[in-house]
Amino acid sequence: MWGSHWTMELEKKGIPGVFIVDAPFEADTQITCDKEGMSRLRRVVVPHPCGDVSDEQLPVFMPQFVAALTSPLSEEERSPPAKKMETAARIAFKGTLDEVNQFFYKRGWSDGLPLIPPTQKAVAQMLKGTRHPAEEIVTTNMLPESMTVTVEQVATVAVMAGCESRYMPLLLGIIEAFDNEWFSSTVRSTTSFSFAIVVNGPGAKKIGMNAGVNALGSGTGNKANATIGRFLRLALICLGGSRSSINDMSSMGNPSKYSFAFAENEAKSPWEPYHVSLGFGAEQNVVTVLTGGWSHNSPFGKVEHDALRGLDSIARTIANYELPNGCLLLMDPMSARKIAAQGYTKQAAEEYVWSRATRTLADFQADPFYSWFIEPVLKGKEWYGKRAQWPASFLELRPDELLPVFPVGSVRIVVVGGETNTFTQAWQLARPTPVLFDKWQ
Repeated sequence: MWGSHWTMELEKKGIPGVFIVDAPFEADTQITCDKEGMSRLRRVVVPHPCGDVSDEQLPVFMPQFVAALTSPLSEEERSPPAKKMETAARIAFKGTLDEVNQFFYKRGWSDGLPLIPPTQKAVAQMLKGTRHPAEEIVTTNMLPESMTVTVEQVATVAVMAGCESRYMPLLLGIIEAFDNEWFSSTVRSTTSFSFAIVVNGPGAKKIGMNAGVNALGSGTGNKANATIGRFLRLALICLGGSRSSINDMSSMGNPSKYSFAFAENEAKSPWEPYHVSLGFGAEQNVVTVLTGGWSHNSPFGKVEHDALRGLDSIARTIANYELPNGCLLLMDPMSARKIAAQGYTKQAAEEYVWSRATRTLADFQADPFYSWFIEPVLKGKEWYGKRAQWPASFLELRPDELLPVFPVGSVRIVVVGGETNTFTQAWQLARPTPVLFDKWQ
């Protein structure tokens, strides 16, 4: 996506360009070219992975590069035809439940699980969950294809996912939160990203979200968590244009892509809630979307006998996560209370884990993403519009010196669970995007 985008930007500045693409990404490249109005962008397809193309193979491709850079533009390239936009029918299909599901599945409007048909009556009922008009635009940048989404379209996907109308303000908040450019690569990545939805405030309990036993799992009592989590994935597909093997290039995928939504167990936590740590008021209703989800470790039960040894165990484990993102620690209330009893505030516990998640400088620099994301930041470059918190002094350390691998503030704790044991789950989740969702009432 980004490679073809940059090539088109050069072309617009009058600099000839040819995009080199390896075979699995041809469809993704074409989607980007169509979207940005340069469908005929010149490109040369090479074997996958392109980094393994040997010097001996280059003579096969060099004439193609030269021709693409020097041949005069064709009439179609100079004046590309306007893309025809089809008006979608109000009623897409009529049939039985099974026929509707087959219709949606064949058109790529499904996550593979059975869907609730979004009939006009069902969508109208879903819209009763918000005072906002059906035609109101929620976002003009629904990823991956930067599509415009209305309130009614959110309601339609909510029906498909099995949601209830009382969830609508939260669902609209999720779509608003997802309008964030730093998610643009993660939705297309080969790394199998998922997106966690953390809900805070009294509204979570009001709509029946589970913060206790089995809050992250599939099971009885989990309708809100399961369908809200599923909603986001279906929204990516139906409202954002995500398609496996076209622009969703997850090499293996991971099961948390189906559904990953839960409420924090604020009532049983010894600390302030997650959204308060982010600067919101305790009584405000906040939904936070985080990205990552491909690395996960648990149960870290050592907290039961020695709270600090338990935190040390967590720190040693997450230190080996790929950089540059941080980590979300999902901690059962029993674990949180054990740590709090040792005199630790939540911030102190987070800082303790962060400070002990260390590697040597040599190992830090050996991370595959160091040269891409971290070294430029250490030298003063902004990272997603911000100054990351690795200090420039890291460049002056000896190879054997230990240093914290994550940016300051990127190890966060959320208390969730039903107090059946002192367990903690560590998830590689970062880039939190919080949104107040009461405004969508």
